[in-house]
Formats: sequence, structure tokens, C-alpha cells
Amino acid sequence: MYSAISQKPSIAPRERAVALVGGATLVFSAWSFAGVMAWALHAMLIGGLVTFACAALPTPTFGVHTLQRFSAWYNGMDGEHSNSKNVKRLVLSPFFWLGFCFIAYLCLQAINPSMVRMEDERGWWWIEAIEPPLGTAWPSSIRANFEPMNAWRAVELHLAAGSLACGLWVGLRRRRAALVVLWAFVISGALLAMVAMLQHFSGADKVLWTVASENESFWGSFFYRNHGAAYFNWVLVLTGCLYFYHAKRSSEVGQSGGPHFLCVFGFVLTVCSVGLALSRGGIIFASLLSAVFVLGMLLQYLLGALSVRRSLAISLVLAALLAAGGTMAYRTIDWAAMQERFGDIGATIENIDSDQRTLASRATWEMAQDKLWLGWGAGSFRYAFPKYQKAYPELWHQRYHHKKGWIGRKFFRYAHNDLLQFLAEYGIVGSSLLWAALLSLLVSGMRGLSRDPLVVVFLLFGLTCAFVHAFADFIFSCPAYWVAFVGGLALLLRFIVLEAKRS
Repeated sequence: MYSAISQKPSIAPRERAVALVGGATLVFSAWSFAGVMAWALHAMLIGGLVTFACAALPTPTFGVHTLQRFSAWYNGMDGEHSNSKNVKRLVLSPFFWLGFCFIAYLCLQAINPSMVRMEDERGWWWIEAIEPPLGTAWPSSIRANFEPMNAWRAVELHLAAGSLACGLWVGLRRRRAALVVLWAFVISGALLAMVAMLQHFSGADKVLWTVASENESFWGSFFYRNHGAAYFNWVLVLTGCLYFYHAKRSSEVGQSGGPHFLCVFGFVLTVCSVGLALSRGGIIFASLLSAVFVLGMLLQYLLGALSVRRSLAISLVLAALLAAGGTMAYRTIDWAAMQERFGDIGATIENIDSDQRTLASRATWEMAQDKLWLGWGAGSFRYAFPKYQKAYPELWHQRYHHKKGWIGRKFFRYAHNDLLQFLAEYGIVGSSLLWAALLSLLVSGMRGLSRDPLVVVFLLFGLTCAFVHAFADFIFSCPAYWVAFVGGLALLLRFIVLEAKRS
């Protein structure tokens, strides 16, 4: 008797290329020295564009027989990657069109400068008005050099993140491929968290022991510890989502173990790294994510694991892991330094109106109001802000001397409030396109809600934490974080949709 054994088609080479290049770009975002160097930003842009090209660009199927054979091999035999299908997916994606319009809007700002940055031998600078090539009715920007910042640099950042996200969303059609890329990102993030702690304990004076930093408070590969802590918090979000997914799969098949135990270890390790970084915002949101993660674990156990005969063993293993992680966190983190870092929170809240970041946000809002609809232009904040900074002595001067009065001069590269800074730079038109693109991506991924509700709930909570954090800091302005945030969101949502289709 002969019985045919049906096998799933192997993953198409096109999809393998998307997973390989897209995964490498996501992993590189962690080790790219925050993407602040031009070469690192260029590398992320190349990775994003190649991922997009592998996912969406059609291959030739006519003319030369060799090209036809290559196209058939590259698109695979799984029926998911024909030229017409990939192009159709791209055309039907609201995220692609909204993102395309946003990038086009930024390019329009870049080619139509209405002001120019000026400087002299003393090094300080100002801006002067010029005649915009397209006229004053069109979006405009401030002409400046690529180093340290101009509109084209901002275009490159958003194009890198958008092309990577779009490539992962369109090009990943198999759950296995998306899961491999997710694990690569999570493992890379946990390894960097461990490296950051090793740098701390070894007293390293250079970022990754190789690059000198003006800021002594660097963390991992990030020159600014708040950015490093925020990045690791995003790693926590994806790690937690992977845990809830694997824990549910293990419960469904009656397994007592599974990859979710590795997620618990990575989660605890990353939380310890955030605690050691002594970033106040990072610690607050890592604590919130940890609390929701533990509550989700308990809820998942009560709803799904009680019917499993080995539930006692599972609970004991989980309890042991959490106890070990808690002990490690308690012994690793310098609680005295953390208390000194946080200071008197009550006094800070009481004097919130005079807090420097509150004043900077107020000045940024005043800046935004002057060009509310079209914005000052991508990358223009540091050049236009001094005009509004002058109205606040606490922002304009370094300190107050009891005899000389206000002395020194402060320089703001960012507003420490990404949401208001984006509004000031892109205006209502540009900001609406950006947030609408991300919202469309999120809505498209909500089709997997019924399959893995805890995954989606934890993701939504993580997104909320990220946006609240961005309202009090400039984490979205960090190239490595923004690429990982947008690309990781598209990757996880793609996996949620593919998992929902399996059921």
C-alpha cells in the first residue's frame, strides 16, 4: 500500500532573502552606535531598501530563458510570491501609500528651503531668510549641512525605517520566517543588554570599548543612556510577546517546557540592564512592562495551564526563574545610585511647571504654532528653536550666578519631546501622514486579536509606554531606536496576522 505524504512547500528564496536582509538590518540597529554616525545611518538605509527590493520588486519573466528560470526559482513553489501578487500586496497596503506620501512630503520640504543656517569663525550660528525655490505656499525647510543635521538626513532616517517595515510586511508570507527574524532581534537585544552590563562592571570609558563618547553616561552601543534604556524597553515588548505566544503553544500541545522559558531569562536580563543604566524614564517604563508581563503570565497560567497535568511542574519552574531573576536584579542594580538619580519625585512633580523639559516643551509648542500646518522642515529644530528659547532664561543660559545673574549659553539639539518636535518640524500635514501610516499598520495587524489576545494586549501596552516616553524625551529621534521600532512593529504584526491565518 502506498500513501502519499503531503509536505509544506519550502520557503521561497525571495522570502529567505527578505528574512535574511531584514533580520540583519534589525539586528544591526542594536549594534550601530545608535545610528548617529553617517555610515551607520547609510547602512540601515541600504538594509531597508534591499529588504524592500527583495520583497516587492518584480523579477523578469520574459526574453531570456535563464531569467525565466531564475524568476521561477526566486519566487519559489509555494504560490505566495509571484510578481503580480507581490505588487498587488504593495499597492493594496495603506501603510505603503501613507508612508510614501510622508517621504514625498519631507523631500518637498528638503528641496524648498526658505532659510539657511549661518555661522562664523566663532562657531555660533543663526538663520537667515532666503527665497524658497517653489514659493512660500509650499512646505519648506532650513538649508544646512548633512552633518550634523538637515532635512535630507531626516529623509534618510524615515526612508530606512519605512522601507524596512514595508519589506517585512509585504515579503514575509510564512510564519516560520517571521518567527526566526523575531527571535534574531530578541536574542541580539538581550546580548547587547549583557554587553552593556559588562561595560559597566569593567569600567569601560568607550562605547563598545572602541569609540570615545562626549557623554560619559553611555550605555551599550548608545551614546546616551536614555536611548539605550528605551531601546531595551522595546526589546522587552517583543520578548514578552514571544513569551505569550510560545507559552500558549506549549499549553495547547501539553508540553511542560518550551522556548518561553528562554524569553523569561532574556526579559529578566534586559530589565537588569535597564536598571543599571539609571535612566529614570527607562526604569519607570521597564517597571510598568515588567508588572504587566508578570500579570499576563499569571493570567495565562490560570486560564490555560490549570487543565494541564504537569501544571505544578510548570508553575514551579516559572517561580524558580522569576525568583532567580528577582535576586539577580536586586544584587546587580545599585539601589543607592538609583535613589540619588531619581531624587525627590514629590518635589519634581510639585515644581513641574518650572522643570526644564516642561519649559522646552512649551517653547517647542510656541515654535510649532508659527508654522502649524506645514512645519519648519525636517531636521530644523536645532536651528529654529533658539528664537523661542530666548524667552526662557532657564533654557537660554547654563546657570544663574548670585552676583552676575544668568550666565552661559545652552544648546538644544532636540526638544526632549518627540511628539511636539515632530509637529514643529513636519506640521499638521506631515505629522498626520506619519501617524496615520503607523496606525494603518497597527490596524492591519489586529486581525490576529482573537488568536493571541495576550500578545496583542502586551504589544498595545508597550506601544503606549513608548509614546508616553517619547512625550518626555527624544527616543524617536534616535536613528537606531526608530528603525527598530518601526521595523519591529511591522515584523511582529506580520507574525500575528500569519499566526491567525494558521488557525
